[in-house]
Amino acid sequence: MQLPAAELEAMLIYQIGALAGIARAEGGRLTHVKPHGALNNMACEDAALADSVVAAIRSFDPGLILLAPALSKLLLAGAAAGLQVAAEVFADRSYTDTGKLVPRSQPGAVLHSADACVEQVLRMLEAGGIVSLGGELIHTEFHSICVHGDGPQAVATATAIRTALLGAGIRLVRLPEVL
Repeated sequence: MQLPAAELEAMLIYQIGALAGIARAEGGRLTHVKPHGALNNMACEDAALADSVVAAIRSFDPGLILLAPALSKLLLAGAAAGLQVAAEVFADRSYTDTGKLVPRSQPGAVLHSADACVEQVLRMLEAGGIVSLGGELIHTEFHSICVHGDGPQAVATATAIRTALLGAGIRLVRLPEVL
């Protein structure tokens, strides 16, 4: 879907506002925004779209953290606009030698077992960045680890990663505490 920048920003402000209201009604507080799915993927590659996402977040609340994939145009746009940004990596997706996600249509793009995901996360932590499917290291800081929740192994994978991180002596904290 192609939308004019102003329309996309208005839609995002509306959605962020609704989510903030739901959080407040449940006794919580919205601390960060992570675009989802196709919008996230497109904003990672398209600087103009990334700027629109960032503009919506800044317009709603410039104190919100932008959670965006490491090395993406979305992450760069957030930092350039003065937002706090947190970089995320994917536990259950493979990376190309340039640090982008391997397209799902290619073999090895998705890691299906909890063990493979734990191995990938620990490898990235040890290496200090993204390790590609081809074995290349792209040094980058990251603050969050994403596990896609739409697979049958999602809960088991997240639990296994949490257990492995705690076992390795890594302290897990809320996103605002990381930055």
